[in-house]
Amino acid sequence: MKTFGIILSAGSSTRFGGTIKKQFYELAGKPVLYYSLSTFNNSKFIDEIVLVTSKEDLKQVGSFVKDNKFNKVKEIVVGGETRQESVKNGLDKINEDGYVLIHDAARPLVDEEIISNLVSALKDNDASAPAIKLVDTIIRMNNDELVNFENRDELFAIQTPQAFHINKIKKAHEQFLGKNATDDLNLIKSLGGKIKIIPGKNSLQKITKLEDTNVVEAYIKKNEYLQD
Repeated sequence: MKTFGIILSAGSSTRFGGTIKKQFYELAGKPVLYYSLSTFNNSKFIDEIVLVTSKEDLKQVGSFVKDNKFNKVKEIVVGGETRQESVKNGLDKINEDGYVLIHDAARPLVDEEIISNLVSALKDNDASAPAIKLVDTIIRMNNDELVNFENRDELFAIQTPQAFHINKIKKAHEQFLGKNATDDLNLIKSLGGKIKIIPGKNSLQKITKLEDTNVVEAYIKKNEYLQD
C-alpha cells in the first residue's frame, strides 16, 4: 500500500506583498517550494508526489522539479480556483488506495518526524493532522462588539501536512463538492470520521505575508530545522 504526497503550490500570493509569488521567494538561498518538496522526496514514508501549481507557473515548476531531481514527483497538475478544487485535482491523479498527505507549500519546514507520526496515526484513524496550542488570549467579536473570551486551553491551530486514507478523503471531496472548504480535515469531520491530532511544531509556520519569511528563515539559520 503506497503513501502519496500532494503538495499545493497553486496560490496567487495576493497577501504576500512581494514582487514574486511566495513559493518562489528564496529562504537561505532556496525557494520556499524547494523545502517541502525536498523533504517529501527524501522521506522514506512517501512513495509518489503530486504537485499542484497554477497554469501560468506550470513550465517553471516543471523545470524546477527536473533541475532538482525530485524523482518522486509523478504528476504536476493545474490547480483550481479554490484550495478545495486544487486538492481534488491532485486526488484525481491518484488511482489506487493507500494513504495521502496533503500539504501546503507555504509551510516549508515540514520534517520527517511529523510525516512519520502522521502516517503512524492513520493505522487506527481516518485522518491525522498536527496542531499547536494557542498562547494568546482569544476573543470573539461581532462587528466591533466583543462577544466573549474563549477558553484558550481548548483552542489549537491546525497545521499541514494532513494525512488521510485515500478512499475516505476522495469520498469527502465528492460529497462536499463546491463547499469551498479551506481545510480537508473539516470534510472528514463532516462525515463523522475519526481524527487523531498530533503535536505540531512552531517551525511549521505558514508563510502568508512577506514578514513571515523572517520567522521561517530564522529557524533555518538557527539549525532548528535541518534539511536532510
